[in-house]
Amino acid sequence: MKQTPQELKLLTNFKPGKISKDGFLGNDTRHIHDIIQADQLTLSRLGITHEEIGNRLQFFIDRGKEGIENEIDLGEFTVKIFWSKGMLPCPFGEAELYYKIIATIYNKKLNKEIKYSQLTVHLIKEHGFFQGKGSVFRLEPEELVEFLSDWIN
Repeated sequence: MKQTPQELKLLTNFKPGKISKDGFLGNDTRHIHDIIQADQLTLSRLGITHEEIGNRLQFFIDRGKEGIENEIDLGEFTVKIFWSKGMLPCPFGEAELYYKIIATIYNKKLNKEIKYSQLTVHLIKEHGFFQGKGSVFRLEPEELVEFLSDWIN
């Protein structure tokens, strides 16, 4: 399928160096729409929406802000927030900017940890985009649902 000039320009936002040093696609060669579609099929099979996941990830960031760079105990989870200077735009071309916040969430029951950014939350919640395979902040939908299962079921 031939891409429009606008779409080609937009796709450069997802590549390394345009918005972020590492970009949003990792080593994934699929088109952004194909990545989103595949992840949506996974979520549909699991009976959850990307909005629900985005809301839960935002909850952890909001709670973590209470103790920036100090761990917050939330029972079965802990959260720690690191906040850098600056902001990042959405690669989909929206005007809003997102703080450079990195959340580290630890699931005590599973003995597992995930890391994600404030921009990652937006990409998942608003666009259903979990990023390309191999991307620094790629969260595999199935693994993420398992990680959050006690909080989203």
